[in-house]
Formats: sequence, structure tokens, C-alpha cells
Amino acid sequence: MDIRKINTLNRIKEGFITVLDTKKLSECTTNDIVNSAEISKKTFYNYYQNKQDLLHEIENDLLEGLKEALVIDREELKDVKHLPGTDEIKELAEVAFNHTLAFCNENKHALSNLLSSNGDMQFYQMIVEVANNEFDARVPYLFGDINIKEANVKSPLPFSFIKTLYINTIVNLLMLWGAAPDSLSINEIKSIAGLIQTKSPVELIQIYKSYLN
Repeated sequence: MDIRKINTLNRIKEGFITVLDTKKLSECTTNDIVNSAEISKKTFYNYYQNKQDLLHEIENDLLEGLKEALVIDREELKDVKHLPGTDEIKELAEVAFNHTLAFCNENKHALSNLLSSNGDMQFYQMIVEVANNEFDARVPYLFGDINIKEANVKSPLPFSFIKTLYINTIVNLLMLWGAAPDSLSINEIKSIAGLIQTKSPVELIQIYKSYLN
């Protein structure tokens, strides 16, 4: 692709995301986007039919990039030839989220705005769907084969509840980090991701209190 076209497309996309700094998606207009990107309407319509067309491309690119990063990180789990214990799962967060967090950090402006109150709630559901699929793919490496139907009959806690709690915790961690990306480093986020995968809220509070003494 021509470098000038790439630069123009990047300006349009960043211009759109910048509008969401201060304006809700529903209120954002084509004029807002072209003014923010410092381009003409003609240039905008050379590449996109409307705001929704642009939004779809941005979100699709982010989702595909996120999926690719998750797959690369999942490959690291294949090197573990045994079922990891709690402490090892916590340590595996160092590599199991490496590329994923790097991708989120690289695209933090777009991700944080699209997932904010100014953004697109449907995009949040798309992220959760990606996380659901990734959770299913990682379960055998971390917890072994689980007969979900049999477990649901015997256990008072449906597996879907566990899965939802796990995924929402990780997704919300990334959202909080995206809203204040300078508050924690990537390594600190990896450490937190490892903790919340292996510790209950009660245990996390006890860890937190231990640093206050």
C-alpha cells in the first residue's frame, strides 16, 4: 500500500479516536472527524462511506490484532508439559500475556476510548467474546480436560459462572489500565494478572493489607 495512503488512513483513524476523547460516539459527526484529522470531506469519502464504516474497520483491526497476540502468547503454554500449580500459573502470566499487553499498550488510545462511556458498548461485547474463546482454548493447558456437563451436575457452582468471573476480571483489568495507562507498567499489570487468576478477592485484600503494615 502507498505510504501516503497509509498515512492518510492513520490520520483519519486517529482523528476519529481523538474525537472520542470529549464526545460520545452517537454525537460524533463526519465533520468532527475530518476537522480532527485535518483532512477534507472529499478525502474522507475516498476511503469510507460513513462513520460506521470507519468504526467497523478500526474495531475489526483491533480485534484481529488482539486475537493474533493471544494466539502467540498461548503458544508459550504449550511448552509446559505438565499441569501447572497455582504458583506456576501466577508466574506464567509473565509470558501468557506478554504480546497481548504489548498490543494493548500500543493501541491504548483507541482501546480505552472505544471501551469508555464515549465509545461503543458493542465493542466491549466483541472483546468479551474474544476472551471467551481464548479462555476455552487455554483451559486444557492450565487445568486439564474438564467434563463441563458432568461437573455442572455434581457442582453447585456452574462452570459458566467461573468462566464469566475469570474473563470479566481480566477484561476489566485491561480497561482500568487503558483508562490510566501511566499508572502501572506492563510488568506490574502482568503481576496483577497473575494474582487475580490465582487468588480470591479475600486473599487479594490480605495481600494488599500486608503492604500497609
